[in-house]
Amino acid sequence: MDDARARFSSLFDEHYRSVFAFVLRRVDTTQTAHDLTEDVFLVAWRKLEDVPAEPESLYWLYGVARRIVANHSRKTANRTRLAPRLVTVAPLSAPPPEDVVVRNDEARSVIEGLGELRDTDQELLRLAYWDDLPRRVIGELLGISESAVSVRLHRAVRRLGKALRHSGHFVDEGTLQRTVPEEC
Repeated sequence: MDDARARFSSLFDEHYRSVFAFVLRRVDTTQTAHDLTEDVFLVAWRKLEDVPAEPESLYWLYGVARRIVANHSRKTANRTRLAPRLVTVAPLSAPPPEDVVVRNDEARSVIEGLGELRDTDQELLRLAYWDDLPRRVIGELLGISESAVSVRLHRAVRRLGKALRHSGHFVDEGTLQRTVPEEC
């Protein structure tokens, strides 16, 4: 490891200015040139065993620098092309504060109701509703059949409804059962 550090240190000391000048001639700011030159030497460190001996090492570094500058230019061009489009996109409208309050209260109620369920029911409901996983995948994760997932999910939703009613929340059993997705 000490040999690698010594070799890298020598490479850096010997060629940093040349690589920086190479990059600076191709980018718009000194700061960008410094950043990209650092990226060149990061690649050199990671691939130190691929760096040829002197005097070819400088040419190898130039090749890395050329690719890094090209990637930077591509990203900059993409941002430049995207910026005018973003101006034309309508900003997302925020929901009315009343809706946010109601949603937050409902979410809090559901989380409290989940807390009253067994851990297995909680995990099943999270996998189905929050992670939006298909029943087949849930079955694979839990080591049960897809039909067992359907049965357990149906029962977990019923227990959640019962827990919500027990804590004083109105729950329409039909609506709650209809929220059980056919194929999560």
